Amino acid sequence: MANLSFLLRATFGLLPNAQKIESSRNALQQEYNKLTEFKNSQDLKDYMELKELIDSETFQSNKKSILSLDYKKTEEFQKEQLFKKLSKQNQIINYFKVLQSPEYQTFIDFEQSELLPEYQELMTYISSDEHKKIVAEWEQNLKNEINKQKTYKQLKSSPKIKAYYKTLNSTQLNNYHELTGSAELSEFEELKKFIASKQLQEFKDALVSQLASENDKKTRCNQLKNNQDVIAYNKLKNSEGVEKPKALIEYLELNQYIQSTEYKQLLNSLQYKNTEQYQKEARFKTLEKNKKFISYFKFQSSMELSNFLEFKDSIELKTFEELQVEVTSPKYPQVLEELKYVNSEEYKKEVALNQLKNNEAIKSWEKFRKTKAYLLFQQTKESELLQEYNSLKELVESSKFQEYKAYMLDKEKWQKTEEFAKETRYQQLKKSADIIWYLSVAESAKFDAMNAWKVTFEDDFTSGKIDEKKWMNSFLWGKVLLNDRYVMAGDKHYYTDNKNIEYNGTILKIVTRQEQARGKVWHPLHGFSEKDFSYTSGMLSTAHSFRQLYGKFEAKIKLAPHYPVYQAFWLKGEKILPEIDVFKFNMDKKNRLQMSAFYGDASNSVSAKKITSKINGGSLTNDFYIYTIEWTPEKITWKINDFEVFSTSEGIPNEPLYLMLSAGIQKDIPLQQPSAMFEIDWVRCYEKV
Repeated sequence: MANLSFLLRATFGLLPNAQKIESSRNALQQEYNKLTEFKNSQDLKDYMELKELIDSETFQSNKKSILSLDYKKTEEFQKEQLFKKLSKQNQIINYFKVLQSPEYQTFIDFEQSELLPEYQELMTYISSDEHKKIVAEWEQNLKNEINKQKTYKQLKSSPKIKAYYKTLNSTQLNNYHELTGSAELSEFEELKKFIASKQLQEFKDALVSQLASENDKKTRCNQLKNNQDVIAYNKLKNSEGVEKPKALIEYLELNQYIQSTEYKQLLNSLQYKNTEQYQKEARFKTLEKNKKFISYFKFQSSMELSNFLEFKDSIELKTFEELQVEVTSPKYPQVLEELKYVNSEEYKKEVALNQLKNNEAIKSWEKFRKTKAYLLFQQTKESELLQEYNSLKELVESSKFQEYKAYMLDKEKWQKTEEFAKETRYQQLKKSADIIWYLSVAESAKFDAMNAWKVTFEDDFTSGKIDEKKWMNSFLWGKVLLNDRYVMAGDKHYYTDNKNIEYNGTILKIVTRQEQARGKVWHPLHGFSEKDFSYTSGMLSTAHSFRQLYGKFEAKIKLAPHYPVYQAFWLKGEKILPEIDVFKFNMDKKNRLQMSAFYGDASNSVSAKKITSKINGGSLTNDFYIYTIEWTPEKITWKINDFEVFSTSEGIPNEPLYLMLSAGIQKDIPLQQPSAMFEIDWVRCYEKV
């Protein structure tokens, strides 16, 4: 039963006004949009970042630290003092004295000449193990070549070498090589393997079996031809309305197959003599008698070939052939001459080094690098002491250090910092009206109810025409089965193709008017038929575009008071059940508005169960109202202008449903009356966030 409080409020005009509800929602949305926009603003970003920075222990500590800075207590001051101390040490003084001397400059100039690297490289190389190793290799290489000549002469007179070359030049080997690896031999081997294979025997057996199977189809076809059901069906003069028996369907399919060219070709292909396998078997028998193959297989198993092949890859034969090519070459005497050490680059390097040792510039260079001052210079050059001195010198003389020193001695350090500027900016932002407003609402619960829902479907009807991507103008199954509209048996109206949909600005109107029309009607017992109607109306459905399981579904609607013209906002699924009526108005009684949930076995609509509540809706025809259901797995709640009217925990659907808006007439109208306008301002659906 509907909420008594609602009935009293509706009767006495105390129900919340739809316009005020919308205005309140819009105002809240605008404030939320402002909040969202401001949340991404640079001012807020700056404020939050600056607040976090300035409130941080690090910032406060840094501020305190800057204000208490004393140059004499810094590490930089200590480094400056250390640099002055190092500048007076003898080792550092000697280093820069040598570095700036003319003797050192001459020494360095010579070190940059091409002569010194050549001298040093030769000195290092000639005394190296590598050089000694190469000299020994030259001597060994010459000895190895002499030994090659001796080995070649010994191998040339070997009995195995002589036997190998005899077989190499034989007719039998030539024939063996011609067939080995040939396509002809490969064919013979493959055919031999194929003839002995289990695969061939299975193929033959399969041909016999398949041929028998195909012949059985002829027998089966003759049996089906004499089947009593087939004979009885064929005797009927007009069999268009009679269902074909299964035997006849099987007979027609078999007979068509047996008479086909495909079937005849298949029978021919099942003869073994017509197969590729048969041709292979005949080819094998021809090759098996060929003299060339008989000779091949005899030589293949001979001891002569076995010895030949065994010796062919032997180290002894390989060594002989390599030595023969090398030792008998016309260039070989020249090779022996070139292997003598006096002809080597190593020998030339020894001569070049002896010449450089007598050069005056090299003698002077050797003398300077042994002096005491230069040795101390060298000691200092790579020392940590010099590195520390240079590092400190670079630091102390750098502009960065001088700036730091000036900064440390500046008494207004803090006011010149970036942190001070940030602190000043933070204080300005903190007093900003926008920041004060944002902080007052950002963490409040003001927008919780609004943010609990997300829009999944909406239409404000602002385009002046039906959005066919969202709405269709027929029942789902009329679109699927007929691609046409129809009405249910008992309806006094016919649904037109949007001819009864009108617009007044952004208000969509479903108009029910008295006029002649012809169209389809569905009767559960008689099916579809054509019928003349005296009234027309319209319907809109999202069956093709939008369905949803659970959520909030609402529309802003103004009802027409004309009885018995009914108006409805309802949710449907694939089948007749389940159904949720957000409302149906003027269905069974004038000015009665009912809110219902239908459930049960979809295949038996007679046994459908219904949870419903009815109220007097006469006062609802004076203005627009927002009609809402909130549907969860546990409960359905009906609301009008956000005021709860009815709820139930029974018969809750658990499948997605689509939206329907419709108007029509189910009772005769005794007198002519003006057209009824079912007005819809907007429709929206939401899901829980």
